[in-house]
Amino acid sequence: MATIFDLIEVTNISSNTTYSVANGNLLGVVEAAVSSEFDDGEFDEGDVFTLDGQSYQIDEIEEPSSNGQFITGDGSVLTFSPQSESNLDVIFLTVSNGGGTRYFIIPSDGYGDLNITQIQTGGLNGVGGSDAALVSTTDNQVNIVCFCAGTMIRLGNGSEIRVEDLKPGNQVATVDRGVQTVRWAGQRTLSVPTMLRHPRLRPIVIPAGALGLGVPERDLHVSPQHRVLLRSRIARRMFDADEVLVAAKHLVGMNGIRTDHTTWKVTYVHLLLDRHEILLANGAPCESLFLGPQSQRSLGPDVMDEIEMIFGGIPDVAVSREAARPFIPGRRARQLVTRHQRNGKCLLEPEFA
Repeated sequence: MATIFDLIEVTNISSNTTYSVANGNLLGVVEAAVSSEFDDGEFDEGDVFTLDGQSYQIDEIEEPSSNGQFITGDGSVLTFSPQSESNLDVIFLTVSNGGGTRYFIIPSDGYGDLNITQIQTGGLNGVGGSDAALVSTTDNQVNIVCFCAGTMIRLGNGSEIRVEDLKPGNQVATVDRGVQTVRWAGQRTLSVPTMLRHPRLRPIVIPAGALGLGVPERDLHVSPQHRVLLRSRIARRMFDADEVLVAAKHLVGMNGIRTDHTTWKVTYVHLLLDRHEILLANGAPCESLFLGPQSQRSLGPDVMDEIEMIFGGIPDVAVSREAARPFIPGRRARQLVTRHQRNGKCLLEPEFA
């Protein structure tokens, strides 16, 4: 079974187009498209693969017919150009599964880690022979973090405030380093049409008490990629770490944790501190914004400009890349949750020796 990583999801595939979060047509990064049909080293139209637990068929593969470019957070411009089908810089996939169509832009592994803020396409053509060599077979960790408006964040003085009311300079409580300062807060509202077109952007509901005794204190709504702290002996056995961070979407099915199918409009809020921290949201330990590659490309150039002004530049590696706890990726995260379910153990045990 071959696996493809770093599928940049967009709302459509078209030539001479600029994709960005600000334009509403850059949705983020999806990982791990898996298929035995990729074992021949090629994408072929008609191939079937699994992504997010669902099967999709490749309907169309396109390639550049003229130059396009990736624009990165530091302002660099990385050009992609027409190449042979055995050595493409980037491919464009249109896939479907009967329930809907999805669109992906996949850069080659040759680019390494990409902090993309925009993608600008030139001309596009169908690939010759309806096939192309696989690209992006290397796994890069990417992430985006959002609290839903209405979430109550614990302040340094022990009181709480709605996350959307937090401002730079506010003092919040953290699990590891006591009282810390909010350096930046940003919001993005997803409209009804956006939620209709892209239901996988719907928030995850973590009911009161779903993580452990009294945690969270009341229902918590976060974005699917938002990581939650888990603590258990099972985590210790699996990952040699008592505490780990797992994306909310991987907790679905445990103790009533579910995707919110009733909300048709949602405001997501990002909180950035000097370091990646564990905050208390509705009493549950959740991460602050981790300024890794996906966060930077998803927030967009205007937001990154604001963050640069706050920090006097893009935060250095010690700030932007040092995670508060180990990140547990999708398949392993689901195994962790399954073991908790099977053994009847809570996800957030009291601290233990």
